[in-house]
Amino acid sequence: MDIQIRNLPDPAGQAPAPSSLSAAAASESFRDILSEFAVTEAETSPPPAAPLADLAFAQPSASQDTVDSIKAQTQDNLSWQAYYTSGGHFQLGERFTMPHVLPSHEEAVRAIGPGGPYSVEAVSNCILSMAAHVAQGNPEKIAEIRQEIEKAVAIFRRDYQAATKEKDLPQICLATYDAIMTGLDKLQAEYTQNNEAAAQTA
Repeated sequence: MDIQIRNLPDPAGQAPAPSSLSAAAASESFRDILSEFAVTEAETSPPPAAPLADLAFAQPSASQDTVDSIKAQTQDNLSWQAYYTSGGHFQLGERFTMPHVLPSHEEAVRAIGPGGPYSVEAVSNCILSMAAHVAQGNPEKIAEIRQEIEKAVAIFRRDYQAATKEKDLPQICLATYDAIMTGLDKLQAEYTQNNEAAAQTA
């Protein structure tokens, strides 16, 4: 797993998008889906003495709106949740780049608290919106996405435990994972019911 975290934000900042997912090349469809959670990027450059960060959710480009992009987004979001929960001290060796400026306690609490960009609701809704867009009403695709997210979280859990010696992920990450799985179950059931109803009326 490749987790990269750049400079951290000021109180009005936003979260860095993974390097593999270019926000500049994001498709309009993903912009529409995730606009509810994205925060407008600052137009001015941060001062050299206090580097800032971009805390917006990554928006996969048209060529990357696949199950792989959902896996990467899930791992990246969980890593930010773990980072803020631990006060900015979670790291995975050389694969995790410590930012120049650590978040204040208030910034960390705000980022993962209710309404924050890395709250349980915001992260789970982001992933579920991406899943719905990729699945396009296909329950089998939702099942595939679920399996791949399970794999992604298992890898992240292993790396987190190895780096921190903790027994498990932070509670907010576990709650987010449960919310994503519950949401995927509902989507799969809804799509299956819709397909069965369509088959009966055909």
